[in-house]
Amino acid sequence: MIPAIDMLGGKCARLAQGEYSKAEYFQPSPLDAARAFARAGASLIHVVDLDGAREGRLVNFNLAAQISSVAKIQIGGGIRTTDDLEKVISIGAKAIVSTSAVESASFREKLAECKKSVLLAVDARDGKIALNGWKSQTQLDAYGFAGENQNICCGIVFTSIARDGMMEGPDFEAIGRMKNAVSVPLIAAGGVSSYEDIRQLGKMGISGCIIGKALYNGAITLEEAMGIAK
Repeated sequence: MIPAIDMLGGKCARLAQGEYSKAEYFQPSPLDAARAFARAGASLIHVVDLDGAREGRLVNFNLAAQISSVAKIQIGGGIRTTDDLEKVISIGAKAIVSTSAVESASFREKLAECKKSVLLAVDARDGKIALNGWKSQTQLDAYGFAGENQNICCGIVFTSIARDGMMEGPDFEAIGRMKNAVSVPLIAAGGVSSYEDIRQLGKMGISGCIIGKALYNGAITLEEAMGIAK
């Protein structure tokens, strides 16, 4: 069970299906949220630089570094150069990469060199990969790409975009298909909104699940979710 902190304009935010126009902002601040998650027992926090995803570069690295002093983090959003990749690894975080991993063979080679610190993000809409903060839709098969490139990472973060931020439950069919496509640990994201969702993902053998909006609006408490996950 991995709580999420999505940073937009220095605040905690949640998008619906990746739409910035549908952003909701929440209290507390990203750093205070991290402290609260850590106090509740979270050993890992999923951090997304939404500004970075939109701009194609790490924007909120300093804030992410502060969060990394509170708890271990995995961070994604805008990590599209070797320099940004190395910055993330330098603070002991795992780098979540997507766009450049899809678009650049040379970048994939770099990722393979530091695979223990790399998570491959596969963000899918109708089974096809979306890039550039989900603004660009490809016709690349998400499951085939993940299977072919799992050797460059230590795990896959799979997001069903249609469910993200919608509080409608995960796409269990898509998650199951991805689970069958890869042998590395699989982290599921998008739509987790109830304790039963967490139980079902556990039965499927998923290594972890990311929870965002359901924590912020009180539908799920971190303490109970972690108890179920264990």
